[in-house]
Amino acid sequence: MTLFGVELSRFRSRRAVVLILLAGALLAVVVAGKTMWDTRPLTAADIATAQAQANIDAANPTVKNELDQCVANPGDYLGPGGTEEQCRIAMQPNPQAYLSRQPLSLREVLDGNGMSIALLLVGLVVIAGSTYAGADWSTGSLTNQLLYEPRRRRVWTAKALAVGLFSGLFTLVVLGGFWVALYFTAVARELPHGGAVRSDVTLAVLRVVALAIGAGVGSYALTMLFRSTVATLALLFAYSIGGEVVVSLLPNHGVARWSVGNNVSGWVQNNFHYFDPTVRCRTGDCSQLRMLDHLDAGSFLLVLLVVAAVISLVSFSRRDI
Repeated sequence: MTLFGVELSRFRSRRAVVLILLAGALLAVVVAGKTMWDTRPLTAADIATAQAQANIDAANPTVKNELDQCVANPGDYLGPGGTEEQCRIAMQPNPQAYLSRQPLSLREVLDGNGMSIALLLVGLVVIAGSTYAGADWSTGSLTNQLLYEPRRRRVWTAKALAVGLFSGLFTLVVLGGFWVALYFTAVARELPHGGAVRSDVTLAVLRVVALAIGAGVGSYALTMLFRSTVATLALLFAYSIGGEVVVSLLPNHGVARWSVGNNVSGWVQNNFHYFDPTVRCRTGDCSQLRMLDHLDAGSFLLVLLVVAAVISLVSFSRRDI
């Protein structure tokens, strides 16, 4: 337990790690602030401007001509059953279409900016975990640490626990703060904020925290295996750029199911669908879109983490320092 506390202190005191995580926190604040500003309530001037623009377009001869023709022959424009009223609704300029912004929707943020900031935090945790482990190899301090505690597996495990705990706490605090700010904004503006959307946000945050823990420990394990931060980040960067493309081009049936990117998305997103070009349709009504649920995606990512951790631990236990 003492060794774990020491490693936790070393992790949070590493300057490069602190700067990386601080950048993520500041970016989350910026995104939350921009989201609140972009969805601020409409003013009377905004509504008047939208109405004026709709009136100008409604007076346009081309628009009036199209509307008159639709009213005269609704079926030709809207299909069988079309009515004059439907023509006016469909073709008459509506002030709502000219409004400069929409009200805050926690559901839309969850699928948009919220998911983007979550994945960014996970990416920063990967860099932080790799930087933390790589510094011990580059400075040679690992040799001195093993003089104090010669049991290598205990050292490796203490470092992994420190990375995992700090990664999870950082992601929970930053991402939780992001959503708390938006939640109280929705409450203050008397917008929908309860029930299903609150449950979905909570579960999404917990899944992202779990992903951050696994990503931090995984990047640490790879760095302990390669003994270099540069090697680990280069490998991950190369895979993110070209690896996904290579996987998608493989002729094996269902190969897209084993893409890391697809499984990450399947873990953090609800009802995630991915395109699998290897699916061969024997009938004309099948689809190449496949759904990936949380359980399947999480199981795949967990297996990758366990394999990387075991290989790294065995290598660290047996190779010369």
